[in-house]
Amino acid sequence: MRLFFGRMPIVPGFLRLFNTLFYAKGKDRPRMLGKRSAVAGSAVVACVLLLAACGNATSVTSTKGNTDGVFPNKIVVGGLASLTGPVTGDFAPIYQGVKAYFDMVNAQGGVNGRKIDFAYKLDDQSDPSLDSQLARTLVDQDHVFAVVGVATPSFTGAGYLASNDVPTFGLDVNPNSQWAAGPSLFGEDGSYQGFTSPQLQAAYLAEKLNAKNVAVLALDVSQSQQGCQGAINAFKRYGINLAYTNLDIPLIGTGLHAAVTRMAADHVDMVVSCMDESANINLSSILQQDGLSNIKQLWYNGYDQQALDKYPSQMNGVYFLLLNLPFEAAQLYPGTYPGLDTFIKMMNKYEPGKLPSQPSLAGWVNADLFVKGLRMIGRDVTRTRLVSALNTISDFTAGGILAPVDWRVSHGPNTSPYNCTSFIQAQGTRFVPVFTTPASGNAPASVFSCFPVKLPTRGPIHRIVPLPKGVPPYITSLSSNAGTTGTSSASAALYRQDHSTAVGGR
Repeated sequence: MRLFFGRMPIVPGFLRLFNTLFYAKGKDRPRMLGKRSAVAGSAVVACVLLLAACGNATSVTSTKGNTDGVFPNKIVVGGLASLTGPVTGDFAPIYQGVKAYFDMVNAQGGVNGRKIDFAYKLDDQSDPSLDSQLARTLVDQDHVFAVVGVATPSFTGAGYLASNDVPTFGLDVNPNSQWAAGPSLFGEDGSYQGFTSPQLQAAYLAEKLNAKNVAVLALDVSQSQQGCQGAINAFKRYGINLAYTNLDIPLIGTGLHAAVTRMAADHVDMVVSCMDESANINLSSILQQDGLSNIKQLWYNGYDQQALDKYPSQMNGVYFLLLNLPFEAAQLYPGTYPGLDTFIKMMNKYEPGKLPSQPSLAGWVNADLFVKGLRMIGRDVTRTRLVSALNTISDFTAGGILAPVDWRVSHGPNTSPYNCTSFIQAQGTRFVPVFTTPASGNAPASVFSCFPVKLPTRGPIHRIVPLPKGVPPYITSLSSNAGTTGTSSASAALYRQDHSTAVGGR
């Protein structure tokens, strides 16, 4: 999931895109950076240029297929994801989440008398040209009503789907020229990525850790470099000493030793990394080897239980930021986040043996928004009516899984009334929520931390307490590792409010 300030996501989405471009097609992604061939480097350049050239937003919208895929007893939808090619684990599981959600809804009788037929699960093979071709196939040949479950490093079909007003839902890890191509495209937690607005969360964490000298590291590709701009601008704005900045760490993995040497000379006590997971593991290893394990780390890539199981020493103590609830919340606070509980339960039921993942959660969220819109418009189902209804939603949380998404403004660089994230820290072999929001008066505690939408003129940075209305809460004590087995009335009410229109009765 991506990191947010306001409704402008940054970093992990583009880093996932970077990871996919970086590793040669057909190769497994190594956990540690090593040598790369010239072919791989050329592929990066070629793909980046191709992506830039394919910013195919258009101002002309056709509604000729307004009721395509709509039948008396079913609605036909399709998906478009990278099931083969490099780093498929970052994309392919989106179908698991979509399918689990639709299976659940269909078992309850469908939506307004219609089942959801997830008939077409296409594979663009991580190929930009094939992605564009398959988007046309879904519309012109398969005549789907909507595309639910897009997850690809090169969403070049975005413009065609937008120009045909096809409701489209997916994992937004692509340039704004793609997901922000039109109001019918819905990323899992917003459709616009911003990079330069000061990121309050990074500044807040630096203040809480009493950091005096901060370093920022990025790889020498634009996707990684752009991801750090928000943190850099926040440190400058709020008077946190930016002791060392290196946005040119070579792709081949060299340069980290020199960077760590500079960090030691500059007395750095906190580092923000916009590098990929492999480089982050290397960075942490070098810090430990050089006796600098006391330097606090914030990674924008690496919230991955498999990585933590493999590298607990290197990742111990590292901080992460998420927009969604961490999966661990379901175990730490059972019954207090019903939306997350339902996701995990349905994944176990309909996708047995598949571990919950960020892509599968994105697919679940996509399907939830799609079905919520269908319930809003009733039996008179058209693409135009669905898109219009969805763009009136001001506080979508997928049943309490997300901080609220305001779809009235989330297709572009507009101001959202929410600026919320969850802070996570790796502790041993577990990810644990930290800097959680305490209860205040009648307002419950929450894993989420919310910050002012209007940027403060100076530090220190303060969180919003109590939480803004609609931000998913839980009632049980944050100091408890187990919580309670019962669902709090406030939490259950939030779940029913957002989720009853998505998974309840007809």
